[in-house]
Amino acid sequence: MMDHQFILVDFLVKHFSGTLSQADMQALQKIFEDDPTLREQWERYTSQGLRSSDAEFWDRLDLDQARAKILNYTSAKPAKRPLHTRGMRRLKIYAGLAASLLIFLGVAWFLNSAPQDKQIVADQVYRYNNDVLPGGQKATLTLSNGKTIALSDEQTTIEETHGEQLQIVDGQLHYKPNSGQVELASLKNTLKVPESGFYRMVLPDGTKVWINSASELSYPLDFGKSTRNVELRGEAYFEVAHEKNRPFIVSTTHGDIKVLGTAFNLTAYSNTASNVTLINGSIQLTNKNNTTKQIVPGQKVEFDGSVMRVSQANIEKETAWQHGYFYFEHDQIQDIMEQLARWYDIQVIYKGPISKKKFGGSMSRSVSLAEALELIKRGAGLEFEIDRKTVTVKNKN
Repeated sequence: MMDHQFILVDFLVKHFSGTLSQADMQALQKIFEDDPTLREQWERYTSQGLRSSDAEFWDRLDLDQARAKILNYTSAKPAKRPLHTRGMRRLKIYAGLAASLLIFLGVAWFLNSAPQDKQIVADQVYRYNNDVLPGGQKATLTLSNGKTIALSDEQTTIEETHGEQLQIVDGQLHYKPNSGQVELASLKNTLKVPESGFYRMVLPDGTKVWINSASELSYPLDFGKSTRNVELRGEAYFEVAHEKNRPFIVSTTHGDIKVLGTAFNLTAYSNTASNVTLINGSIQLTNKNNTTKQIVPGQKVEFDGSVMRVSQANIEKETAWQHGYFYFEHDQIQDIMEQLARWYDIQVIYKGPISKKKFGGSMSRSVSLAEALELIKRGAGLEFEIDRKTVTVKNKN
């Protein structure tokens, strides 16, 4: 019933914000048939509204922090959640309301260890001796002639050796290829995003790319006539410009992804298996053993040199980083800390045996490290210590 509780919160948010549709009401009726107790909760909360004291609390709390509350699952494997594609902007806007409603509903897996007085997270950050600021928009660009340029979000124009122009507009790198006689397809640039960074760019064909922390994208100054080839190490989200006769190919350590025009998220860090999630369109994946597989929108493929595993994807989870959020679902603390390590550029040390419980929830990537750890601490039963750029994780005494 955890899934129904979570979905009911979403519908309550829509109800209080005036965005509940007829289709939503039909879906609610089906939920009520499966679990009549939820109908009672729905009628109780829609009739009485929000308590004024709770409304005042959530007004005080930054919406990003409210959204950042961590949901604590039991270690038992829960029922499979349906695919959710809720808009991240709407989630951000109604974050405080959703968190408040979860408390009203008494969802057992929500902040089991949260104090009754709902102490604001920011008030607890003082417990940490030092803090680490979140990452931001930054990258370095290595040009075809070997020159390296530090990029930011400031508007500027960079001219390459062969006359093509690189412009930074609204924090996004754009290419304007030179129409001269120089063959640019054989010349490559490399965009490198460090830990604690991310960057956006538009490739010469109009393809949009969002590049996550600790990632590299290599690409030609202009694409050839038959294919559009790039190389990725790390994670990136692609919105590929459609060209029927010129496929777009992304090469990774574990295989190649071939598309015509589509949107997908690709994770290809060197120390883990790679995975690709298809948002729309179609892709063909070929691993290093020349095994080929096609997937449909909403599917995810995990692959390495020899094995490919297809599963249903949670689009919201896979693309949350692109919208400025962390999203955790049935993740152990080691998985969560791995994401934090890339974003805050920290080293993580585990002291003693660590619980294997799994957690879920989301939080803004704009909070400081101390704020993030305080949020996780409330549901995880763990203690964290920050020493410069090193975080020690241990069980609570």
